[in-house]
Amino acid sequence: MKKTQLLLNLVLMLSVVTAWSQETAPYESQKDKEEASDQYYKKGNLAVTNGQYELGVIYYDSAVHLAPSMADLYIVRGQAKELEGDDMGALADYEATLKLDPKNHAALFKRALIYYKRKNYTQAAQDFTYLINNVEKLETKALLFKGVSYEEDGELRLSGISTVSEMKADIYVHRALTYEKMGYNTPAMLDFDKAIELNEHDPNYYVYRGMFRLDRGDKEGAIADYRKALKINPHHRNALYNLSFLVDEDERDEINKILFGKGDFAKAYSKRAFDKFQKGEYEGALLDYDSALMIKADNASDLMNRGIVKSKLKNYKGAIKDFNSSVYTDNSLTRNYVLIANAYQELADYNYAIKYYQRFLDNAGPDGSVYYNMGLAYMKYNNDNEACLTFRKAIEMGEERAEKPMDKVCF
Repeated sequence: MKKTQLLLNLVLMLSVVTAWSQETAPYESQKDKEEASDQYYKKGNLAVTNGQYELGVIYYDSAVHLAPSMADLYIVRGQAKELEGDDMGALADYEATLKLDPKNHAALFKRALIYYKRKNYTQAAQDFTYLINNVEKLETKALLFKGVSYEEDGELRLSGISTVSEMKADIYVHRALTYEKMGYNTPAMLDFDKAIELNEHDPNYYVYRGMFRLDRGDKEGAIADYRKALKINPHHRNALYNLSFLVDEDERDEINKILFGKGDFAKAYSKRAFDKFQKGEYEGALLDYDSALMIKADNASDLMNRGIVKSKLKNYKGAIKDFNSSVYTDNSLTRNYVLIANAYQELADYNYAIKYYQRFLDNAGPDGSVYYNMGLAYMKYNNDNEACLTFRKAIEMGEERAEKPMDKVCF
């Protein structure tokens, strides 16, 4: 296990060193630099589609450094940051794209999604409306991701927007959701209808419209939409779940068999995994969490707990991947940021450890224990000034463990 982890660490280290050395190498012409940038762009895409978001950002950084005027590079780097949970970093990249190309529709779309996510509905609606009125062709080489889903075997899959029609449909459905939040019911319904007209093959659109209808008392319309979604994907969990409350008892029983028949096995594996973890049987716990996640791959708690088990087994890179997947699936599980930071400390990557401790503090507020661990990371990173300030914050919050290391760095 230690040898395997060491090899993984060396691979990532070599990737970063290679990227840096090639990035700083002399190029004979501008064309050579652009070709090198394109290679980093492709490597970044491969890393992101494999769930290696941080490595993707590293490759995109190199691509941007070599071709800083290429607007699309900022878009893909922004998406990688977004998948890491760094919404503000992503927003900065989308804004950078728009400085280079004020009419870059792809960047406007991604920026609008961030605005919606952060509840800035007025600005989101303005961006979506501009796009609806102006998008005629998709002028970008950037790979745009609609979202994250999981295959039956638990493998992560990122779905891309490949046609203008699909992009416009997604814009309409998101403006509909935005209008719904703003209380504009009639425009919202018109936008849901238009999204389905443009792309009638996405079951999620029918589910969104069905939920909208049900919230406004249209039970029959909601049932019809959920059934349309299930014609496209008979195992669509949200459609099944919402429909189960609106049908007779016999049909509800059949739906519950589909929804929870496998789920019971997943819960059984999770419970047994937790029991084994409590007994220190980490290898057995890992196997059971693997089994649970094969059945229900998007269980955020199981992803986090499996990451904890991997940390106990010193598979820190695997743990970080699980923690990132967990917080992406359920962004309320902010403890994942601390767990990621702790794993980076074990890997002696103190810069990233500090970054994730700060991300936790930004999302969850002050925490004495986190300040203590962050202070240790600063100290190991040879930044005594920040370590001193951080230990002081920990002590102010009653974290007595910070007193001893503080004496070493505060003069």
